[in-house]
Amino acid sequence: KKNFLEKLKRDVEFLAQLKIMDYSLLVGIHDVDRAEQEEMEVENRTEDEECENDGIGGNPISSYGTPPDSPGNLLNFPRFFGPGEFDPSVDVYAMKSHESAPKKEVYFMAIIDILTPYDTKKKAAHAAKTVKHGVRKNCLSHCA
Repeated sequence: KKNFLEKLKRDVEFLAQLKIMDYSLLVGIHDVDRAEQEEMEVENRTEDEECENDGIGGNPISSYGTPPDSPGNLLNFPRFFGPGEFDPSVDVYAMKSHESAPKKEVYFMAIIDILTPYDTKKKAAHAAKTVKHGVRKNCLSHCA
């Protein structure tokens, strides 16, 4: 939670410096246990299909044909990650749940829909809303 809030605060401060106020926060939650279960189901289905094709009437296996592609230099290929794993240098907005959390999850966050500069028109609209609705203290405000 702490890492999430720190990243969010830095992003909001950056947008405030640019005088951008109209944006949305998108949060994704990846359930690692569920992903592992789904991956196992797919593997089991694939194994069942392979067993069905090994019998009579399956595709004949021949010793001729085009050889498989060379694997090349393995260092040039991206590493494949399992459920709940990610490369922090690529997925900078991915955060794992705490080890003691009841569910193993990965959280993703992104600030999207960055469109409107905080100009005089928006300042007036914000002031009018504040007069009408009051100040919400439980809301993260970058306009102060």
